[in-house]
Amino acid sequence: MENVNIVLAANILKYRKKSGLSQDELAQKLGVTFQAVSKWENAKAAPDISFLPIMADIFDCYIDELFSREVKTEIHYDHCAELPWPDDNTIRVFQTLGKKILKSQEEKSCIEVTFPRNCNETTRQYFKVEVFGNLYSDSSINGDVICHGRIDCHEINGDITSQGDISAYQISSCSKITCNEIINKNN
Repeated sequence: MENVNIVLAANILKYRKKSGLSQDELAQKLGVTFQAVSKWENAKAAPDISFLPIMADIFDCYIDELFSREVKTEIHYDHCAELPWPDDNTIRVFQTLGKKILKSQEEKSCIEVTFPRNCNETTRQYFKVEVFGNLYSDSSINGDVICHGRIDCHEINGDITSQGDISAYQISSCSKITCNEIINKNN
């Protein structure tokens, strides 16, 4: 088995260079000296454990990848084999009570959803999303949205179907929209 410090050192160097950062730039982001980063990359010292999640965010990788461990993001289809919709690559968000899907959610309840790491404003990846309940997003939604409640977000770039109101600063002019009312947050 390889020495963990040597593996970590090699990966800090690899991901720093891949991110286009100098040792000094990485050090500034972490609040340490460039000498500390140099020691980490040469396996003369190891970073404090509290720096690992910050480095993973900076490098856009998982902490496991810093240790050359395989990241397991496998979907367990056996957990969702009996759901009442097709396997059509749509991200669906819902609440359940046991195995029963609830048709609505309380107005003040919230489901937090984390989209894949590479889904952001830069890559502009589009997803088809279906939400059983209300949808709130403090950023853009890039893709088609079906919401069984109301939608409150910054911007929508895609077709929208909502059983409630839609409140947004900007909605793509190319979008097909079905809802009760559109509320422009700019007014």
